[in-house]
Amino acid sequence: MLRRHKVRLFFFLKNFIKGLLFFAIAILFYKFIFRYLDLNASENIFSFDLSTSVVFILSFFSELIFGLIPPELFMIWLITTKSLDLYPYFIVVLACLSYCAGFIAFMFGKYLHKTWLYEIMKKYIIGKYEKKINLYGWLVIVVAALTPLPFSATCSVVGAVGFNKNKFLYFASARFIRYTLYAYLIWLAHPF
Repeated sequence: MLRRHKVRLFFFLKNFIKGLLFFAIAILFYKFIFRYLDLNASENIFSFDLSTSVVFILSFFSELIFGLIPPELFMIWLITTKSLDLYPYFIVVLACLSYCAGFIAFMFGKYLHKTWLYEIMKKYIIGKYEKKINLYGWLVIVVAALTPLPFSATCSVVGAVGFNKNKFLYFASARFIRYTLYAYLIWLAHPF
């Protein structure tokens, strides 16, 4: 195996394992809360019911602004407060919102490429990586889409260096894989 293939594989596996560890900790915490805490007694203390549209808007802006709130929390909120029949549809909406937020970030990066700010970033930060991001940007996009790496920030950088838009849309669709997998694991961990 060539060295560059080993480096790509190592980068992908390292970040994927970090993502799985983060998710495993989140699932264990979720299981712990439902097993050892009486949520019915605390319902009056923490009673806040947000409308679904507010949660979707919050999710979209969270994804747009570097993923401040992990998408798994929105999935947990949906499975615990909404009808279980609608859970798969809500997950599709969340995944589409995340994908759109990544595309908006990518287009912002494309716009940024034409500004003086990019020239400064290129000189001090991105310049030495620009060629590699253009060559291996697909890998960076896929890793950010599947792991807790900040997806929109990655999309912005990839857009700023001039990565092809159609390739971006194709590789960013890995975001749907993450949402499907995580939603399924949350479904399995949820006590019905």
